Amino acid sequence: MTRKIGNYTLLLMLLVFNFACKTKNDVEAFKEAEYSLESINQMELNGIDLLKKKRPQDFSFNDAATLYSAFSDNALSAVSTIGLKVELPEGSQDRTMTVTQLKWQLLVDDQHTLNGLVSEPVELKNGLNTITIASPLTFASENGSQPDLQKLLRLATLLNKDSANRPKVTLQIKPTIQTSVGPFELPSFIKIKG
Repeated sequence: MTRKIGNYTLLLMLLVFNFACKTKNDVEAFKEAEYSLESINQMELNGIDLLKKKRPQDFSFNDAATLYSAFSDNALSAVSTIGLKVELPEGSQDRTMTVTQLKWQLLVDDQHTLNGLVSEPVELKNGLNTITIASPLTFASENGSQPDLQKLLRLATLLNKDSANRPKVTLQIKPTIQTSVGPFELPSFIKIKG
């Protein structure tokens, strides 16, 4: 009887070890992957389609009032559909990863400008991933002060500027990955190539 219990314990330990090794390999593959933003097909901020706004003058009074109200109440939210290309290291192309939570931040001219959190699960695989995300937005504050509305309008028209006039924009993500032993948050942000 003791020998049977010992055999079952050994078998269980081997299974746990196998799952742990697979999880470690999956996490390593996605940590070493190259990420690039291929397209932005939809970008709405509190129901306002930002892809149709090229200049501040393109915002109606109603648009401005909606954004100002949401900005003042710290209730900005975005819905976006993006094309995220994932290039996994050689030999890892058949892996997939379920991201249960995704922290992101936007840097404009290397200054932390905007934060967000996606709480809906997203499945990532090697190649092009079309992802629709909804996320509340938080502006990074300077010295504890509330950011001004001018920053919001500048950011809202940023997507439609031609590349010669566009400031340097960097998107970074920090995913929490579902593993066989539970969720695991990557320790640092991953830079997305634009």
